[in-house]
Amino acid sequence: MLHRPDLGFHDEGQDLAGAAFYADALLPVGKARVLPPLAYRSIRFSLLEDETIWTRDWVCVGCSDEIANEGDVLPYTVGNHGIHVQRVDGALKGRFNKAQHGGCRAIPLQCQTGKKTKCSFTSCGYSRDRGVIPASEMGQATPEMEQYLGLRPERLLPVHVMSFGPLMFVNLDVEPPPINGALDAVVDAGQFFRDVTHRADVGWLEFNANWKLLGQHLAAGEPIGKPDSGDWLLSSNSIAGEPAVVAWLFPNLVLMRARGETCVVVMQPTALGQTLCRGAVYGALRDDAAEFWRAEIEWRAAKAVDEHLATVRWGTGLRPETVGAALPLQLDAQGYWMQRMVAGRAARAMEQPSPKPIYQHLRG
Repeated sequence: MLHRPDLGFHDEGQDLAGAAFYADALLPVGKARVLPPLAYRSIRFSLLEDETIWTRDWVCVGCSDEIANEGDVLPYTVGNHGIHVQRVDGALKGRFNKAQHGGCRAIPLQCQTGKKTKCSFTSCGYSRDRGVIPASEMGQATPEMEQYLGLRPERLLPVHVMSFGPLMFVNLDVEPPPINGALDAVVDAGQFFRDVTHRADVGWLEFNANWKLLGQHLAAGEPIGKPDSGDWLLSSNSIAGEPAVVAWLFPNLVLMRARGETCVVVMQPTALGQTLCRGAVYGALRDDAAEFWRAEIEWRAAKAVDEHLATVRWGTGLRPETVGAALPLQLDAQGYWMQRMVAGRAARAMEQPSPKPIYQHLRG
């Protein structure tokens, strides 16, 4: 029998990668409990997610029309890893940033608190991303060139990139599985991007909620069909009184469709209890498209913020009535599906290390 290596994913005496941690969350519908609060407040758990989700799954980083011009660069921090996507010879090329830690000889203490920091380098996995960098700003000897591309970008560690419609995805793994089938299925099922004629920016919105809870509430609705083990969940809903369909493609892409428009929400964790949403809307746009969808995102996110606060305080002196109490039942369909997705990926940490390890290493 294979022996699972101890990767050090423990907190408060619990093995965060062990099957027992997820057992109650995977009970049948009606009996399942919510994930333990450590899944939302533990830095160790965020490291586990980096190991089993952000460096293994296909992650949406934005829309290809954001870098429409030759040489444009989109910076994006995937988990704890600073990468970028650049348009080169008309195609999309992904790479790890040259300065993975902002050029620091060691990661400064203030950058190890679990919260992304505003940094003059803005290229490492511990600092906040800046927006798209136009090719005109990437000249020789500029800070942007040094931090992201260096003098020999062809020598940087490559990142797998693919586009699907207007969406861009990256995968940091060595040999990632294909994603095309899941994308075809979810887009066809929800009729997303049926009328891709115009684009409007919804903007960047940041909320005080863990990304898992935020996704759960952004994708709220009545599940269409019986959710299976696939990596996407489709639900019906109503938005402003009009029929709507919402999809969550795990881990970080939420699509909403109503009134002939498709809203793209790309979730990016910026702290244990903070998530940045990068939004855009496509279709035969009405004049109020950006404002309409921004308001919808904020309305749904407000529920996630409330649930996050209640969840991270569970079992602590801030909620003394919950100390020693059984966790609440998971009565939300999106929440139950999310728990299955997270638990399934945590099982990856139970396996022997990959023969081609990049991220899998001991956590002391």
